[in-house]
Amino acid sequence: MQGAQAARSQATPLLEVRGCTMEFPGVKALDNVSFTLMPGECHALVGENGAGKSTLSKCIIGENRMTAGELYIDGQSVKLQGYSIRESQERKIAIVHQEFQLMADMSGLENIFVGHYQTRGGFINWKKLEKHARKLLDFLQCDVDLSVPVKNLRTAEQQIIQLTKALLNEPKVLILDELTAVLQEKDIQNIFRIIGILKERGIGVIYISHRLDEVFSCCDSYTVLCDGRHVGSGRVCDIDKAQLIKMIIGRELTNVYPPINENLGEVVLELQHLTAPKAFTDISLTVRAGEVVGLAGLLGAGKTELVNAIFGNHKIVSGKVLLHGQEVHIHSPRQAIRMGMGIVPDERRRLGLNMLFDIKDNTTLPNLDQFRRLGIFQDLEAEARAAFDVNEKMNLKYYSLWQTVKKLSGGNQQKVVIAKWMLRDCDIFLLDEPTRGIDIGAKFEIYTLIHQLAEAGKAVILVSPEMEELIGLCNRIYILFEGKLMDHVEGERKTQEVIINSLLGVNEHE
Repeated sequence: MQGAQAARSQATPLLEVRGCTMEFPGVKALDNVSFTLMPGECHALVGENGAGKSTLSKCIIGENRMTAGELYIDGQSVKLQGYSIRESQERKIAIVHQEFQLMADMSGLENIFVGHYQTRGGFINWKKLEKHARKLLDFLQCDVDLSVPVKNLRTAEQQIIQLTKALLNEPKVLILDELTAVLQEKDIQNIFRIIGILKERGIGVIYISHRLDEVFSCCDSYTVLCDGRHVGSGRVCDIDKAQLIKMIIGRELTNVYPPINENLGEVVLELQHLTAPKAFTDISLTVRAGEVVGLAGLLGAGKTELVNAIFGNHKIVSGKVLLHGQEVHIHSPRQAIRMGMGIVPDERRRLGLNMLFDIKDNTTLPNLDQFRRLGIFQDLEAEARAAFDVNEKMNLKYYSLWQTVKKLSGGNQQKVVIAKWMLRDCDIFLLDEPTRGIDIGAKFEIYTLIHQLAEAGKAVILVSPEMEELIGLCNRIYILFEGKLMDHVEGERKTQEVIINSLLGVNEHE
């Protein structure tokens, strides 16, 4: 949109949602929700997992049909009966979904134009398409290799491909649903820069995120949802983080991090000079019973590879792993589980859960040997009872053990991943970004669970990209830089300044 046009339409909202109500069978997902989006504005939709943010965005694009309410686009009332994704696209509304909507084996160029190929003489005019794509990337001030399969691109580059595809139809309204959930800090800053460019062009952005710091970094206004209801809206400049948290979870969040357990036992896990090619080199660390040990590092530092190596899922070429002082050789996750380890992977949907299974089966999957009668028959009643007991302790929000986990919110999915290892009574918990993509309320519950594990004498290794999280939860923090151990901090040295220096490869002892 040209600047003059944006100025002329300033008084007319790009989008108005009035009294939006959306009902699934037996469930009211949205209840009388209203908000307005102006040209050149970034409007945050915030709330806990399951609050209705994604459901509302799907109503706006026509994927879900509003049961009641009104929708206005560019000041014109939309007839909800028959309103579809195609019509929303024609009305210049686009969305970038939280989950990647890309064909992994197709190139970036093919993904951008799939369904919109331009032909000449019956053949696709690839040169013309690439020229168009480069023009869009230049607009975003990004450079991505469009010729390789997208599975070979970095996560941030895949997000740029999705964003470019969304801009193909020159939208006036762009919905970004958890766009930054899997991005590193420098890539998030680039997204903020791009949002600034879009706003200058008069494009309205609806920004859905659990990271409240991002709301204050790039958004002009906000709407808070809770259990599908409209809690409130306003200007970001008129509110602070504590007030926003109180609106989201309905209470003030004091003492965000539980007290760190100081009652430590013997060394449970010890790594001696562990090395894996192209991942990490000469890593030595210890974890005691009741201790939470953090792993910090930038993207590519080797954190996830190290956790997977401990769990027998990444090849080690040298070094030793000791459990309770005895050297062990772990060549598979099955061995690691038998030795008392459990892992919460960084991608819970792909690696931590079977999304087609129900809650009961996901909870008992690594524990089936505990429910065998006569060594042959499976005691299904005992399975269900055990799954119910452990998930009740986890304060899981669900309506049936037999509902599929894909219908749970992100925070509750994470609880199921942790529950299956609690049911097995593991001695060692390997937590790789356990709070990724979950809201502030669910984060607090995960923090409490980590504290409870430590108090129960479990050894915990915690990987997190958030320094505040590591400092608030961990007894000690090991910092990796390009696969090497730069430093480990505890006590008075456990500060952001010391950690940042090591993250960047600066050793204060040199």
